Amino acid sequence: MKEIKINQNDANQRLDKFLMKTFPKLGKSMMYKAIRNKKIKVNRKRCTFDQKIQENDSILLFLPPDVLEEKKVETNYISSKLDVIYEDENILIVNKPYGLLSQSDQSQNQDCLVNRVQAYLMEKNEYDPNKEHSFAPSICHRLDRNTTGLVIAAKNANALRKVNEAIANRTIQKMYRAHVVGTFEQKDFTMCYYIRKENTIAKVSDKKLEGYQKALMDVHVERDDGENSICTITLHTGRFHQIRALMGHIQHPLLGDVKYGYHGKKRPIELMAYRLEFHEVDLPLQQTVFEIPRA
Repeated sequence: MKEIKINQNDANQRLDKFLMKTFPKLGKSMMYKAIRNKKIKVNRKRCTFDQKIQENDSILLFLPPDVLEEKKVETNYISSKLDVIYEDENILIVNKPYGLLSQSDQSQNQDCLVNRVQAYLMEKNEYDPNKEHSFAPSICHRLDRNTTGLVIAAKNANALRKVNEAIANRTIQKMYRAHVVGTFEQKDFTMCYYIRKENTIAKVSDKKLEGYQKALMDVHVERDDGENSICTITLHTGRFHQIRALMGHIQHPLLGDVKYGYHGKKRPIELMAYRLEFHEVDLPLQQTVFEIPRA
């Protein structure tokens, strides 16, 4: 028998979601059968798979020890190097460097922004993976490997929910600065197209087609040198490679972006998420606008 006490970060989620995250060796069919047969109880009472667990609840599991091994977090090779722009008790805002993955696509020990955030908080004694069952500090949104700039990370489960809600409700505004090929007659315009992800590339259509999603953004041309332009872009949707694909579609690819039409000298893609504006977020913030200063 194993007993687990639910902490603040575990609370307010479905029982089955919690169990699947906490016990990776516990298959769904075994879990549902155990719940039906009262081999899993909450507060020593019969439970349902979809009930919400609360802080201080006690979960009892009458199951073989081999399926109740909790997920192990390896931290031996994780870098904690972070450029922290803002920090409070709930969130971090960090400047992701060019070339770094936002999330690991291989293992826990792969260098990526999520692992760096967790290592940073472990060094500050704000996160101990051995004391958490289902939660780990995480980023609330991603940037492409070749995009630099501001990313929000949540230190606790409540902050993660609040920021994710704000992003879904579009009350957090993300602004980007892009260096693109060519010049423009208009200094301000709105781009509305449709995007479909195909493997590692975004396909763009002028009209709505099956499988394509609306991609909307505002563009302001700050300046040009007669050949190339610096644009600030405000996203209203967050599609895969949205800025890169749409600018390439109108024959103004980002400098360095060979995937979407750049043909010049090899160079890093020049795209930065330089500004975040928090309009309505249910968290106590010391400020609501965050910006990377110009170099």
